[in-house]
Amino acid sequence: MKTKVISLCMMLVVLLFTSLLPIHVSAADYPANPITKTGYTLDFQEEFNGTTLDTNKWLPYYLPHWTTPTNRELGAKARFTISNGALQERIDADTPAWNPTYDSTVKISSIQTYEKDNWHKFNGSMPNDHHEADFNGYSTMYGYFEMRAKNANVGGGGHQAWWMVGTEDTSSASANPEIDIVETFVSKPNTWRIAGYGWGDPNFLSNWTLYEDPVPSGDQSSEYHIYGMEWTPTQLNFYYDNQLYKTINDAPNMPMGMILGIYTDAGSGVHNNVWPKTWSVDYVRVWKKNGGYPTPYYRIKNHQTGLYMHTNALTGNVEYGNVPATDYSSQWSKETTEGYTRYKNRSTGQYMHLENQNGSIQYGTVPTTYWSSQWTEEAVSGFTRIKNRWKGTYMHTEDNTGLVQYGSVPTTYWTSQWTFEPAS
Repeated sequence: MKTKVISLCMMLVVLLFTSLLPIHVSAADYPANPITKTGYTLDFQEEFNGTTLDTNKWLPYYLPHWTTPTNRELGAKARFTISNGALQERIDADTPAWNPTYDSTVKISSIQTYEKDNWHKFNGSMPNDHHEADFNGYSTMYGYFEMRAKNANVGGGGHQAWWMVGTEDTSSASANPEIDIVETFVSKPNTWRIAGYGWGDPNFLSNWTLYEDPVPSGDQSSEYHIYGMEWTPTQLNFYYDNQLYKTINDAPNMPMGMILGIYTDAGSGVHNNVWPKTWSVDYVRVWKKNGGYPTPYYRIKNHQTGLYMHTNALTGNVEYGNVPATDYSSQWSKETTEGYTRYKNRSTGQYMHLENQNGSIQYGTVPTTYWSSQWTEEAVSGFTRIKNRWKGTYMHTEDNTGLVQYGSVPTTYWTSQWTFEPAS
């Protein structure tokens, strides 16, 4: 009996002592969200089930038009496996640089939903090396984007990224905006790095906007977590495990394609010798809000005159003048067709065009396919030049007639430079 009492006392002492020690609890993976989302409709779904990549959605190369055909099949070709319902992208010790001529020793394993010559010209001196077939597995504008992923756990330089690039500027300038939903450095495993930049798009951020802060909970390199972004016409809202994390009070207003990859020797630092470097992606999904998003309207202001484009119901011409900001005749929305932009007036519901070829811009009911109503936007010194697809000429105010004209005007002329101001 005495022995039992002593044993019981010893157990109580042990329990009391251990209760005073810190308790280390390993957090679990954050569970996957349901496929259904209240108030939204699923628009894109990639669960990475099976063992092969769906090449109707993804191109298993990284921006191959910028590198040589040889490097396309070496450094630009993704290395990955798909198993247990997840994509594992990896960089091995023998992975070569994807574009040593213009991107030094950067190594990449990446897939993307869009491809076109000149897409994402991040180096101004870099030529389009060769033609690549156009690919559009998925590009879109606005929505709720979500990924469940587990980051690399290898240390050293490198990062994993889920990012988007605009598709509207198909010229060699490729002035398309960028959103980095995830661009997290391997050397900073407890942070989430988010960024955005216009890359010459005058309607989005003119300077890099970047956040790199600790996540509120969990271990991103040993657990799966959910990264979300709601893209509206005016904001980018980022979510970590379904909780609002950061907001960028600006947003691109053009379709964008997605890129999903892991990198070393880029701005995130030089690699160490731990191989392979791998991150895992459980799924990528995009939902669209039921009822859509409010149409963004713009007032188009001339650099030279400081006056705004508006319609004149008596003449059918697009004029420029000192029009109140609340006047719907001076407010325009953008619609994308065949990679070009059509400008629709809020007051009349009609489109800018030069169908009549009278030297001035008109507005009216014009078929979507008519090149006379299709335009490209070219960035210049923080302003925009607007070029017609049919005639290859630019909107301007050179003759000071009160009418918006079109013609061949030097790039530096303020009369052909415009600013798009958000309208309420």
